[in-house]
Amino acid sequence: MADELNFNDDPIITVKLTKGLADRHRLPLADVLSVLEEVRQMIAEAGKRIQRERGVMVPTGDFGLEAVATGESIFRKGSVEMPIAMTSNIPIGLMAAEEVLRTLVVLEAEQGVPEPDRNLDPGILRRISRVAKVQRRDRMELQVQINRPGIPQPLSATFGSAGMETLRALQVPTFQVEGVSLYGKLVQLVDYDPYDEQEKGFWGELILSDLDAWRVQFKPSDIEIATSLFRKQVHIIGRAVHYRVARPKIVVESIVADTDRDYEAAFDELFGSYKNVFNADLNTLIRQVREED
Repeated sequence: MADELNFNDDPIITVKLTKGLADRHRLPLADVLSVLEEVRQMIAEAGKRIQRERGVMVPTGDFGLEAVATGESIFRKGSVEMPIAMTSNIPIGLMAAEEVLRTLVVLEAEQGVPEPDRNLDPGILRRISRVAKVQRRDRMELQVQINRPGIPQPLSATFGSAGMETLRALQVPTFQVEGVSLYGKLVQLVDYDPYDEQEKGFWGELILSDLDAWRVQFKPSDIEIATSLFRKQVHIIGRAVHYRVARPKIVVESIVADTDRDYEAAFDELFGSYKNVFNADLNTLIRQVREED
C-alpha cells in the first residue's frame, strides 16, 4: 500500500483486498463494492456516535468520502486497492476512521480468543461481520490504511483469518431467556439469517415501540401465519437469545396479531379503581392539577 499519498492535504483511507480470489488478478465486482460500502458505513456509524457525544443534534456521519483517481489502476496483481479521500468534518471523521482501524487491530490480535471485558462498538462489529462473510467466500484478506496530512507514519490494520475467528467467537450467544413476550411490527421476511446462514428456518425483523430491532427466527411450518402477519402489529412469545455482536433474536413459539387497545377504557378502569382515594371525578382532578400549576 502506498505510504506517500497526498491529495490536496486531505486524509486518505486506502482499502485493499488481497489473497484468495484476488490472486487471480480479478474479483467479483459486487463483493468489492460491498466491502467498500461496509467500510464507509463503519466510519459513518462511529462518526454519528462521536457527533452525538459532542452535542450534535442531528448527526450525519457524512465526512465527504470520495474515491481518488491516482493515475494507476486500482487492480494490481494479487490485490484490489481503493484510495478514498476525506474532505469534510475531518477531525471527527479521522476519529471515526481510527476507531474502525483499532477494532480491526484488536480482532486480529486476539486470534479467536476475545477478551471478555473489552468494549467494542456493536455497530462496527456487525458491519465487520458482513465484510467477513465476503472474505470467507472469496478467501480474501482486508487491509485498511490511513494517511494523515503532516504525519509521515500511516496507521494500518490487517483483518484476516485470525480476526474472523475472534469475530466468530464474539457471535456466540451470551445468554438466553425462555418465555419472553414481545410486541412490535413484523417488517421483514427473509430466507436466511444475515448473521448466521447455518441456522434453520426463515427469518423476520420485529420493530418494537422503542424502535429496537429484533431478529425473529421462525420454523418452516410458520410460513403461512408469518406471511399473513407481515407488516402488522404482532405479539410473539418465544426464547430470547442475546449476543455481544449480533442483534438479539427471538425463536418463535407462538405469534398472533396484536389486539387493538382501547386506552380510554383502560384509563377509566384504572381510574375507577382509585375513586375512593381521590374522591373526585376526572374533570375535577384535571382542574385541580391546572390550578396548582
